[in-house]
Amino acid sequence: MTLDEFLQLRNTQLTTVVENMKKTVGLLPDDLLLAVGSIVEGQGNSRSDLDLLLVTPREFGSHASFVAGRCIVDVRVLKVEELDKLLAVFENWSESPWQVTQAAPFTYDERILLHRLHHGLVLHRGENEQVAARIPSLLNLARLKLHVARQLARTIQVDMAGYRETGDYRSLVFAAQEVLGHAVDALLAGHRLTNPLPKWRSRLLESLPPDWVVCLGHRPTGLSAAELFWRLHRAPLRAGRESSLKHALRITTFARAVFHWAETTLVGAGVKLRTKTWPRTGRKSREAPLPYLDFDVDFFLTNGHVTVARLNEFSGTLKMSATEFAMALLFDGTTTPSDAERFIYGSRETKKRPRIDNLVSAVARAGFHVSPDSRRPGKTKARMNSAKSK
Repeated sequence: MTLDEFLQLRNTQLTTVVENMKKTVGLLPDDLLLAVGSIVEGQGNSRSDLDLLLVTPREFGSHASFVAGRCIVDVRVLKVEELDKLLAVFENWSESPWQVTQAAPFTYDERILLHRLHHGLVLHRGENEQVAARIPSLLNLARLKLHVARQLARTIQVDMAGYRETGDYRSLVFAAQEVLGHAVDALLAGHRLTNPLPKWRSRLLESLPPDWVVCLGHRPTGLSAAELFWRLHRAPLRAGRESSLKHALRITTFARAVFHWAETTLVGAGVKLRTKTWPRTGRKSREAPLPYLDFDVDFFLTNGHVTVARLNEFSGTLKMSATEFAMALLFDGTTTPSDAERFIYGSRETKKRPRIDNLVSAVARAGFHVSPDSRRPGKTKARMNSAKSK
């Protein structure tokens, strides 16, 4: 439902809303008034309220409300000084080096506010107000959404390894579904959809283009983003060991590809994968599929290469080229080595190209691989930055 449709349904219009706002709290030259929220962003329905945000230097309560026609209007009042501090922190964060080992310095409410500032509809802009010129850019909002998703997912990935160790498969499944939610946030951020509210994840996924999966360098499914999210989220019927591990590994494999794509898209880390077409396969191969990378195996992009290691552990890392990491993203328990090589190289033959069997051996030596039907994951003690940093 559009804003105009909503107001018509409630027997009012924007001019009436603004006039009633003037009668309720007044609008002065230092004030900025925005219409914000789901109805302004096209996500609302007939049950929604109209939310306004008033930024003012004046002293009065933090909330107000009034009625226009049959429309209940909720007004959040924010002091200019308070918003100045938030915008200063955001501007400082935006100019800082990319670092996902630390939590972004914003509360959930602050992230919603920053998003609404960008997407709000200006209803009144006083001649003396100075906030509108500092409204966050869409790119930096997308980077913030990715930062939060990436940092929280890393923490949960460490927990998942612990749940497997103790045989707590229900907690493992629930944790994997949390990682999936963060991966969806990263995917949406890469498409500049910055609303941080989890309730809009599925709706926003429906707006992604049909070829959304091509850029991930991931095995295609033929499904829309919303449908794949639905299927990946579906838990096993029972919390058995093998079914729970497979469910969780499928999710972390998908999440890893999404995080890599979003990071290269939004941060420009210089290790971006080329868009490729998945090869057609003939008869079913008897070749053993590639293993999964383990839950807590993560990556760090720097200087045109990828460093791969376990989170929150010590020793041993793997340094990969962009091509090698593209192959590593295909460690999904389904893709065969031959399919992976055809996808990465096509029909080209060159002695200089990295062979996937060499990569499989390196991953095995590092102990980064795992299979749902194996009793233990690959053994190694490797450390990237602590995922528990908050």
